[in-house]
Amino acid sequence: MKKYFKCMALISTLMIFSLFCLGCKTKNKEFRIGVLQWTEKIHAYNQTYKGVLDGLGDKGYKKGVNLEIDYKNVEQDKELALKTALYFVKKRVDLILTLGTGSTLAALEATEKKPIPIVFSIVGDPKATGIIRNYEDSGKNITGISMKVDVKEQFDMVKEVLPEMETLGIIYCTEMPQAVVTGKEATTAAAKLGWKPLTVSVTKRDLPELEKIVDSLAKKVDSIYIPTDPIMNLPENLQTIIRVSDKHKIPVVSVTKKDVEDGVLMAVHCDFYEIGRQAADPMVQILSGVNVRTIPSQKPIINKLSLNLKKAQNLNIKIKRQVILKTNNIID
Repeated sequence: MKKYFKCMALISTLMIFSLFCLGCKTKNKEFRIGVLQWTEKIHAYNQTYKGVLDGLGDKGYKKGVNLEIDYKNVEQDKELALKTALYFVKKRVDLILTLGTGSTLAALEATEKKPIPIVFSIVGDPKATGIIRNYEDSGKNITGISMKVDVKEQFDMVKEVLPEMETLGIIYCTEMPQAVVTGKEATTAAAKLGWKPLTVSVTKRDLPELEKIVDSLAKKVDSIYIPTDPIMNLPENLQTIIRVSDKHKIPVVSVTKKDVEDGVLMAVHCDFYEIGRQAADPMVQILSGVNVRTIPSQKPIINKLSLNLKKAQNLNIKIKRQVILKTNNIID
């Protein structure tokens, strides 16, 4: 009997030692992450990626220590995005981080047969664009953090800034699904608020004529709204919209702080750095062994109002004191 107990004690000791060694091995393991970024030309994408890296670092995951990060920017090239995502699959990364709707759709297509976990960010409307089934359960090998701020919330603030507005111009490019979805959502929301929406959708082929298109629109509206649209948010296109609208003394409303810094009147938006930090949490859960399907997707925790007072002054728009008190970022 004593021999039996000695044997069992030895087995227990060996099991505990094995588990301890396994834990050490997991803790010291270097994980491989593929990063698929849609563009570097729009500042918000770079902010979000920085937020991800900082968030991972705060949780003990650092590049060159226990993370191997393979970063790829595809600069709005759908074919390159898919090719890069397939490369990550072939490389057998532990996780794919996607920044942008185009990148996310490419990663989903590439992982259909080999469901590597995906964490997305900078996606305008993941449910409407088919990225997730719903926020509670994506139905796929994916979870993440949306950049979506409800259009109604944006327009409620626009109404406070521009109380006399009657006709809202909405312009977006049909190239990207999130632009189409948020553009149509804006049209519906504007009508519900009692505004007359005048929506203009353009194709990539129409972009050389963007100045003429905006000029025609600006003559008919009281303000122009740009939804979540990586094409219209490219610096060259955004500046065309701002320049032509300024000529007609028409304010432009957008969805990022950077746009406001660049000359748009206002934006109600997420904090792009913070949604990057948010995205680090599901990434760490996945690297710790949690099934991606069990991690709910999220909307931004923090939304902000940015306002360009200099632009308001140039357009003879009087900003009420209660609006100033609600403003997180004042550009003057």
